[in-house]
Amino acid sequence: MTSKIIITASLFVGFVSMGQTIPQAIAKINTEGFQKSQVMHLISDLSDVYGPRLTGTNQYYTAAEWAKKTMENWGMDKVYFENYCDDCMGWEVKSFNVEMTEPAYMNIQAYPYAWTESSNGVQAGDLVWIEGYADMEKVKKQWSGKLQGKTVLFGSIPEQNMLFDALSKRFTEDQITEAEKSIVPAPNKTLGFSAGNIDLIKDLDLIFASFMKKDDAFFAFLKSEGALSMLGTTPFFPGIIHPSGTYNFRKNDTKPLPYFAISPESFGKLKRLIDREMTPKIKFHLDAELYLKPQNNVNIIAEITGSDPKLKDEVVMIGAHFDSWHPASGATDNGAGSAVMMEVMRILKSSGLTPKRTIRIALWGGEEQGYLGSMAYAEKHFGKVKETTRKKEVEKISAYLNMDNGAGKMRGIYLQGNEAVRPIFADMLKPYAHLDVNNLTIENTNFTDHDVFDYYKIPGFQIIQDPLNYSTVTHHTNLDALEYVPERDMMINATVIAALVYQIAQMDVRLPREE
Repeated sequence: MTSKIIITASLFVGFVSMGQTIPQAIAKINTEGFQKSQVMHLISDLSDVYGPRLTGTNQYYTAAEWAKKTMENWGMDKVYFENYCDDCMGWEVKSFNVEMTEPAYMNIQAYPYAWTESSNGVQAGDLVWIEGYADMEKVKKQWSGKLQGKTVLFGSIPEQNMLFDALSKRFTEDQITEAEKSIVPAPNKTLGFSAGNIDLIKDLDLIFASFMKKDDAFFAFLKSEGALSMLGTTPFFPGIIHPSGTYNFRKNDTKPLPYFAISPESFGKLKRLIDREMTPKIKFHLDAELYLKPQNNVNIIAEITGSDPKLKDEVVMIGAHFDSWHPASGATDNGAGSAVMMEVMRILKSSGLTPKRTIRIALWGGEEQGYLGSMAYAEKHFGKVKETTRKKEVEKISAYLNMDNGAGKMRGIYLQGNEAVRPIFADMLKPYAHLDVNNLTIENTNFTDHDVFDYYKIPGFQIIQDPLNYSTVTHHTNLDALEYVPERDMMINATVIAALVYQIAQMDVRLPREE
C-alpha cells in the first residue's frame, strides 16, 4: 500500500509541477495548427507564385525575400539572411524546344539540364548513340572525328515498366514495426531512405564532389569534337522528365553544350530507330541565361527569442532546404518542408507561447549542390569542418529537426543512432499517438542537411515521412507540383513538429548528445 501511495503521489507532484503548461500549450498549438492552418497558403505561394528556386538564381532570391517578409509580418524577433556562396552561378531558361524531324515528325518530351550553354539559335543535325563513357579512351578512339554537327543520345533504354505497381504509397504497419525493432543505426534500408553511417567529409567528397564532376571529361570531348547537343534519360515512367543535374554551377566550371533530359519513351523510340539503321534528325534550340549574383545565395534565418534568462541563449533549431531543381515548382522537394517549418514558427508565435529557449528556423540554400548552405552556416557558427576546435555555439544548440523527404505525413523520427533521446521523444509524442506519428527508429537516414549537425555532434534528426509518390513521380522532375501535396499531411506535420519543438525548448536540460 505504501509503495502505491508513493508512486501515485510522485505522479501527482510531477503533474502539478508542470502546472499543466505543456497540456495547455499543446491545446493552443493544436487549435492554431489544425483550425487556423496557413500551411497550404504558404506552399501555394512558394511553389505556384515563386516557382522553381534553383541555386544562384534571381528566382531563388525573390522567393527568399518573400519568406523573410512573411516571417517579419508574423512578428518574429529576428529575421535575416546569411550568404553561403560567392561563386555559385544563376541559370534560368528563357525558351527551348526539341524535335525529331526525320524519319517522321515527333515532338520530344524534354527539359534542359541546369547550367548548360545556350544553342545560339535553332540547330539541327543527325542523331548518334553512345552507350556510355566510363572508358573515355574507348569513347575517344571510337568517336574522334565523327561528332561534328551531331546530337548525341547516350545511355541505355530504361527497362520496360508496365506500371503494375502503385506510384504512390504509404509505409505499411509491417515496415514501421520493422524499423522500430532495429537495434543498429545502419540496417538494410528498412524504410527506403535509411543509409549507413556517414563520414560527412569523406562521403561528401566521394558522393558529391566526384559525382558532380563525373561527366566533365565527356562534356569536354563532345564540345571539342563539335557536337551540337546531348540527350539523356532516367527511368521515370510514365513520361516523366528528370533533369537532376548538371553540377557545373561554379563560376570557373566549364559549362556543357546544350543538354536535355528526355522522357524514357522518347529515348526508347530514338534508340530503336538507330538500332534499325535509321538516322533520326534532331532540331532544337535552347535560350538560357547564365549570370553571377553572389547576393542571391542566402540562407533565411528567423527566431523566436527565448523567455528564460538562463536558457534563452540556448537554441532549438528547425530547418528545411529552400532551393529546388528547375523543371517544376519545387513543391515536394522541398517547398513542402520549407512551408511546414515556416508554419511551425507561425503556430508558435500566433499561439502566444513564450518558450524558454530560443527557437530558430533556417531555410537552407544549395542543398542540392552538396549542403552548401548548411555547411557554410556550420563553418561560420560551429567551427571549420576538418578541424577539431569547435566554437561555443555548438554547445548552445539543443537539437536540430529537419524535413526533406517530400510532402508525406510524419510517421515518427529517425533517431540517428542517439538512443538516449528515445524515451524523451516517446513521451513528447504521446499526445499525437492517435495520428500515428510517434514511431521511433534508431536507424540513420542521410543525404540532407541534418547530416551536417550530426557531424558536429549536435542532436540532428530527420522526420520519418510517408513516401507517397516522392521517388516515383516528383523528386527532381517536371511534375514536382502542388497537386502532389496533401493538405491533411501538411497540417499534421506542422502541428506535431510545433508541439515537439516547444517541448524541447521547455526542458530543464538540453537533449542528450551521442557519445
